[in-house]
Amino acid sequence: MMKKLVLAAALVAASLGAVQAQAAGYVEAGGWTPREILFGKQYNGNVNAVRVDRGGFNRHTYPMQAIYPTGNSLRLAQAVVTEDPSLVAALKVRGIATHNVLWVETAFNGGKIVYYR
Repeated sequence: MMKKLVLAAALVAASLGAVQAQAAGYVEAGGWTPREILFGKQYNGNVNAVRVDRGGFNRHTYPMQAIYPTGNSLRLAQAVVTEDPSLVAALKVRGIATHNVLWVETAFNGGKIVYYR
């Protein structure tokens, strides 16, 4: 009886150790943190770029400043971009010039949503 109990405990410990080793190997190999696993990886400073197409299906979801930009709203949006170096870098990676930015919003998670033409 005691032999069976010791053998069962050894098998359980070995299987738990293998599971932990596999999980640790996965995190190290992928370089993912628990936050990234749950909420996704954030690239380029948590910036989402939206191309504004006035004839597109989603045009009703865009802010009015992006659909009908004025001189003041364009200057304000482009000033927000030029004052934030991480935002400039994120737009440069995507190939978006600063003069094409129509509007910039801050999302609930602190990231930026950039509307551009």
